[in-house]
Amino acid sequence: MEPTLTPGEKKIIANFHDKCCFHGNDFKKHAYNYGHLVLCNAQGDITEEAWEIIYHSANGDAWWDTEQLLKQVKHAIHVFEAAHPDCVSLFVFDQSSSHASLPPDVLKAFEMNKSNGGKQCKQCDMVIPQTNPTVEHCGKLQKMTLPNGQAKGLQQVLEECGFDVHNMHAKCSPVCAWENTNCCMARLLSKQDDFTNQLSMLETVIRDAGHLCIFLPKFHCELNPIEMRVYRV
Repeated sequence: MEPTLTPGEKKIIANFHDKCCFHGNDFKKHAYNYGHLVLCNAQGDITEEAWEIIYHSANGDAWWDTEQLLKQVKHAIHVFEAAHPDCVSLFVFDQSSSHASLPPDVLKAFEMNKSNGGKQCKQCDMVIPQTNPTVEHCGKLQKMTLPNGQAKGLQQVLEECGFDVHNMHAKCSPVCAWENTNCCMARLLSKQDDFTNQLSMLETVIRDAGHLCIFLPKFHCELNPIEMRVYRV
């Protein structure tokens, strides 16, 4: 039954993502995966589909990685929007390292120096979260680089957020436990919401396109109906 939508509401359609491998000695001539995301013409013929097939070998395609995944998802969004205009896709993924990949300029407290400059990566600018203990700083844009282009260090970033880090050392050695809160500057900064709640590249692509995504718990393939697909040989 089609939902009754009020003004401003959109129909949400779930699309489950999955991967499968076949080997040359499996003797499979055909594989039917019912219900994959496609675009059809007026006659019902498939004109475009979202799945990707790669042929991995020494001289073939590379192993599936984040770059290929993002390319596929962007294509899937295009197919979905053409096939289901004015609808929202809920992309459902299982747990995978490629699904959780963060961008190169991700915020990483333990890769920062105590002081500004030096050999440390330049990280993306961020907004001081509403959970910041110094209320007057909440919601402010915080640049992670200086006007001269150098990366800011732990001390300046924390002080700009209103933390008193006087006499606090930069990092524990060995690396402190996640359960710690303010044993060192790096741990204190890593516990802030803007550092802990960073979106993966995959989720960013989907959200920026106006769609939704969720990730299934680990080792629970029964939650993914695509795992029940039927193969014919």
